Amino acid sequence: MAEVLITLAVIGVVAALTIPTLIQKYQEKATVTKLKKVYSVLSQAVLQATTEYGSPESWELAEHGKPAVNAAPKIKQFLKLADDCGVNDCENYSIRGGHFYTLNGKLYDSKYYSNDYKLKLADGTELSFRENIKDRIICILTDINGQQGPNTIGKDIFNFAVYNNNKFGADGIGVDPSDTSSSFYAACNPKQEGWNCAAWVIYFENMDYLRCADELTWNGKHKCD
Repeated sequence: MAEVLITLAVIGVVAALTIPTLIQKYQEKATVTKLKKVYSVLSQAVLQATTEYGSPESWELAEHGKPAVNAAPKIKQFLKLADDCGVNDCENYSIRGGHFYTLNGKLYDSKYYSNDYKLKLADGTELSFRENIKDRIICILTDINGQQGPNTIGKDIFNFAVYNNNKFGADGIGVDPSDTSSSFYAACNPKQEGWNCAAWVIYFENMDYLRCADELTWNGKHKCD
């Protein structure tokens, strides 16, 4: 009896140590799969909108808020939608008004998103079209699981963009994975806000930056030991 109890205790300890890790890996794999699907869907929609309406540079997007009201209506025609909230308050959206968390655990609450155009895909993914930044013509903030949480950049919230070359890409490396000039690494680290994690997840199909970010590099090590 004593040996059986000892064996059961050992099994319990091993299970307690391994099951959370297995669950985490499963959840991360699901996130990778979902994000790649969203990336493909958005990429196709942008391409179709470009074919229909011409280059995004011709969509009159320069003024504040224009990427929302001028770009979203063109792109949404090529998406399967569950909801179109537009530029309203959209209280049933997790990414409305910039109320979500950064990868380093801070509440991100910004009026910067006040002009967002918000859509929800048929699979529950939330999209927020927002004004252009630097080399981006259109930014599309994406929450792959809506209000399920954790509503955190780099975990379930990721950023995509149409860049000045009119190509659609994942923030962090743009459209060229060999471009090491990007600041993606510094912004895809639990010590940072996590804005540029989308490219890492899509190209390397993991979220190991959550565990060993200081060991990873774009052109070097892509996984934890």
